[in-house]
Amino acid sequence: MTTPGRATQQRRQPAATPAATRKRRTFGPPDMFVWAPVLTLFLAAGIIGTIGQSLLFAAAFVAVAVVMVVADMWFNR
Repeated sequence: MTTPGRATQQRRQPAATPAATRKRRTFGPPDMFVWAPVLTLFLAAGIIGTIGQSLLFAAAFVAVAVVMVVADMWFNR
C-alpha cells in the first residue's frame, strides 16, 4: 500500500535552451591517421602528373584524396 506522499518522483527534464536545440555540426576535425593515405595520394598525383604526363589520373587521385578527408571529417562530427 502506497501513500500519495511517498510516490516515486519523476525526473524533470531541463528546459530547452537555445544551446540544446542547436543543430549538430556537419563536419568535425579530421583524424591524424587520414593524412598518411591522403599525402601518399597527393604524392602519387604529383608524380603521375609530371612524369607520367597524365593529368586525368592525377586529378582523379586528388579527387579521391579530397573525398577521403571530407568523409573522415563527416564521420568525426
